[in-house]
Amino acid sequence: MNRSFDIALAQMAPANGDIGANLAKMEAIINECKRKFPNVHLLLFPELCTTGYVLSETLKEAAQTWDGPTFQHMSQLAQKFQLYIAYGYAEKDRAENIYNSLMLIHPSGQCIGNYRKIHLTPFEKNWFSSGAEPVLVDTELGRIGLMICWDLAFPELARYLAVHGAELLLVPCAWESPFHAPFQKFAMARAIDNTVYVAACNQIGRSSSFHFFGLSSIYGPDGSEIAAANMDGREELVHAMIDQNERQRLKKNFYRKKRLKAHGFNRGMKEGVAR
Repeated sequence: MNRSFDIALAQMAPANGDIGANLAKMEAIINECKRKFPNVHLLLFPELCTTGYVLSETLKEAAQTWDGPTFQHMSQLAQKFQLYIAYGYAEKDRAENIYNSLMLIHPSGQCIGNYRKIHLTPFEKNWFSSGAEPVLVDTELGRIGLMICWDLAFPELARYLAVHGAELLLVPCAWESPFHAPFQKFAMARAIDNTVYVAACNQIGRSSSFHFFGLSSIYGPDGSEIAAANMDGREELVHAMIDQNERQRLKKNFYRKKRLKAHGFNRGMKEGVAR
């Protein structure tokens, strides 16, 4: 298993309701990514990037089964570029339920993870069914946990994934203004809470009354921001190395030092009381 690998986030503005245009843009981004960063092993796209963040009847028309035309197209690209590809899409099951989902494709073209968003926003509950199952995926890159956007606000899901071995959390987002600070703080907190890498890829642009601000970022296991998009809210690739050896070092040393300091503080408090 590789203990370090390169990852990229594809911050983009999808065309609302136009799957063909979005797939063409995603293919162009993949080409650009491999040209700029030939060593990238995993590329993450935003939440609902294949359809745009459209909460309307358009969803019913745009939703596809997990193995539908969108998957077939992206599977071919994963094989062509020998790349793990993760993207958000509107999923329709056999009973016509619609989910806000995240697909992870192996370089062989196989689906290795399909996660249905558990924590829906109040707006989304009118259109999507809620997922029920956390998803962990074992890969050559390590164990990966899947989340989507508002899931970041719920520590329990990230904790469950980490306790069950996740080393990296992939989190495609459609996080809107003016909630820049919570987006960044939640992602940072989930990283430092669990000593894991967190990759949060956000949309940009507008959809209905929503304005998506970008700020796609990758956080290290100590909560530090190791790569981030520019503040100007444009389409761009965010690139970083995921180093699992560094994560293991932090697990052994970073929190041990914090515990020792806390123990010293508590002892001092007790001594102070005794005096």
